[in-house]
Amino acid sequence: MKKRVVLIGVAVLGVCAAAALVAAGLRDRRPVLVCLGDSLTSCGGAGGHFSHWLQRFMPDVRVIDAGIGGDTLDGGRARYARDVLAHNPDVVLIALGANDFWRNMRPVSALGDDLRAMVREARRCGMQVVVASCFGQRDFWEEVCTEFDASRFGLAEEIARMERAVCAEYGCLYVPNMQIDVKPNRLPPFWDETDHPNRAGNEQVALCLLPALRQAVSRAATE
Repeated sequence: MKKRVVLIGVAVLGVCAAAALVAAGLRDRRPVLVCLGDSLTSCGGAGGHFSHWLQRFMPDVRVIDAGIGGDTLDGGRARYARDVLAHNPDVVLIALGANDFWRNMRPVSALGDDLRAMVREARRCGMQVVVASCFGQRDFWEEVCTEFDASRFGLAEEIARMERAVCAEYGCLYVPNMQIDVKPNRLPPFWDETDHPNRAGNEQVALCLLPALRQAVSRAATE
């Protein structure tokens, strides 16, 4: 009797383990979205990144947050193989360029080279790309540049033109100024400090990104 009980117990455990493996396999078959970015991707606190909101809005997609505070386009390019390609994603969201703008240490042509290299590699691997910009809406950046340094407005427009050109070249989706719905005053309820949206603000950022990302996921499923 004891042997039968043990055997039955082992059989049950085997069935449970098999079911767990099947469930894991089903989860792994969801399309994968990697969000490559800077502190605007990694801000918002536990469960409050815009990637976390995207995961709630798209439960049929596995969302991976690859945001690192302070990162730039060349920094994203340097870690691209490790933090993006290694996940073999179906869709890549590239949300970089804000720190390049504020530091203003490299020409826009060099920024374009970095963005183009990442987009080109993703497209070569059959991935869909969405470029999420901090630029592209004149009223937004006119205010920000006037507040900090009015001479920067031309730089913001130049970066936006570069981003649009790269997206047009490779057939990528472009989301201009992903923070448009949480601006202009950078105050509660969407901001707790002046540099980064809070949890509520990132929900609005995610909603801004959502249509383009859903379109990219749909494209990935048919290509």
